[in-house]
Amino acid sequence: MPDTVPTSPHFLCIRHPGVCTLSSPPTCPRLTGTSGDLLFYSQGHTQIVIFGLGNKTMGNLRAILMPVAILAGILIPQAHFLSPLLPFTIGIMMFLTFVTKIPPQTHGYTFKIEARAFIASLVIIAALWGVVELFHLPREVLLGGAIIALCPPANAAPAMAKMLGGSASLALKIFLSGNLIACFSIPIIFGYLTGAEADLSEIAMKIFNTIQPIISIPLAFAFGLRNFYPELADRAAKYQKYTMFVWTFSVFIILSKASFDIREMGFADLWNSGKLPLMAAVSLVLCLLQFWLGWVCERGRRPIEGSQSMGQKNTTLVIWVSSLYAGPVVALAPTCYVVWQNLVLSYMTAKIKPKKDN
Repeated sequence: MPDTVPTSPHFLCIRHPGVCTLSSPPTCPRLTGTSGDLLFYSQGHTQIVIFGLGNKTMGNLRAILMPVAILAGILIPQAHFLSPLLPFTIGIMMFLTFVTKIPPQTHGYTFKIEARAFIASLVIIAALWGVVELFHLPREVLLGGAIIALCPPANAAPAMAKMLGGSASLALKIFLSGNLIACFSIPIIFGYLTGAEADLSEIAMKIFNTIQPIISIPLAFAFGLRNFYPELADRAAKYQKYTMFVWTFSVFIILSKASFDIREMGFADLWNSGKLPLMAAVSLVLCLLQFWLGWVCERGRRPIEGSQSMGQKNTTLVIWVSSLYAGPVVALAPTCYVVWQNLVLSYMTAKIKPKKDN
C-alpha cells in the first residue's frame, strides 16, 4: 500500500470541505485509510480523498459493460459493417499490452506454463479429431474446436489475473510468449486442417501473413518505444487498463457480425443441421475444460495465471482468422466461446477473493 499520494492522472483529488478539483495530488501526505477504490490521505489539517479506477471499479465496470455488449451485438446485426475495424482494435489492444513494462522474473517458469498450455491444446485437437471421426460429425466442429484450442491468451489476461489476486507481470509474459507461439502454430496446424486439398505451405503462409502483422507491428512499435522513448512508453502503459473498453467494443462487433451471418445463413437451417448447437456445445466444453486444466496444472504454484493463460482467449484474433479461411460457420465456435468465457470470468470474479498485498 503506498504511503504517498499516487501521481497518476486518473485520480480525483477532493479537498474538504466541499472543494473538488481535477488536479495532481499534493506531494508527501500520509495514507490514513482505504475504502474500495478510495484512498484517504492527510496533510496537516487537510483531509484528501483519492478516487481511482482500481481493481474493484474495473471489475464492476466489466460486469456491467460485457453483458450489455453481448446483448447489443446479438440484437443489432446492422452493426456488422464495423467488422473491418477488428484488425485495428486487435492492434490497439496488442500495443497497449506489449508496451507495459515487464519487471525481472524467472523466464523459465513462464515458458513451462505456456509449454504445458500448448501441449494441452495439441492433445485437445487430437481428441476432438478422434471424436469427429468416430461419430461422423461435420468437419466444421473440428475446425472450430481447433482454432479455439490454438488461440493465444487474451489481452485482458494480465488485468484479470491481477484482479483475481495473481501476478499481472507473469500473465503478461505468458500473453507475450503465447501470441508468439500462435503466430506459427495457427498457420501450420489450422492451415493443415483447413487446406486438406491445397498445398500446406501455401495456405500456412497465407494465414501467417494475416496473423503476423497484427502481432509483430504492435510488438515492434511497443518495444521500440520502450527502448528509445521510455517516458512515452510509461505514459502509454498507464492506459493498459482501458483495453477492457476496446475489448468490449470488439465483442459488440463480433457478436453483431455473428448475428448478421446467422440471419443470412438462416437460423432454422443452422439449427436443424445441428451445426449451431454443436458449435455452441463444443465451445462450452472447451471453455470449461481449458480453464479447469490451467488451474489444475498450476494449482501448486500459479493456478490463477495458469487458468487465465489456457482459458481466457484472444477470440477476436481467431474469429477474424477463421472467418477468412474457414467460413462463418467455423467462426461461430470462437464466437460462442466469447459468451461462455465471459460467464466463467464473471463467476471467477465473484467467487475468488484476491489476497491482500498482492
